[in-house]
Amino acid sequence: MADPDLALEFTVSPAELDGCGQSAQHLGGLVPDETSKITDPCGQAAAGLSGWLTASAVRDCGTNWKALLDRLAGDMGDVGGRLASSAAYYRQVEQDVHTSLTNPSAPVPDEPDPFGTTVPGPATAPASTSAPAPATAPAPATAPAAAKPTGAKAAG
Repeated sequence: MADPDLALEFTVSPAELDGCGQSAQHLGGLVPDETSKITDPCGQAAAGLSGWLTASAVRDCGTNWKALLDRLAGDMGDVGGRLASSAAYYRQVEQDVHTSLTNPSAPVPDEPDPFGTTVPGPATAPASTSAPAPATAPAPATAPAAAKPTGAKAAG
């Protein structure tokens, strides 16, 4: 059965990550200036509905929308910052790989492994002063089942 992971292709463009990150940070920074414009019209509408039950609902609606959009703006800024950090990390890793390939004696950066991967070293046999044991022949396998004819003629 073919390995489905062989068909996967994953590429990263640090420039695109950085651009998206900067855009998200910029847009997230613009939102609070615009959301401040929501509460005044809602307050004016509520004042015009003085004495009606809907007055407080209109005012609360504007306040809640502002809070929600401000929180969204904060999330956009955070995600934008993380995208930009990821881009910088990819660039640094590419530089480290380039350095290690062009100068194999260069030290490998000590980055923490988020997966806790351990790579075992080569297995070493204990030192022994005696002569190596002679190799033994493998036990004979059981006789193979009779081959079924396939319709093809044997060569020769």
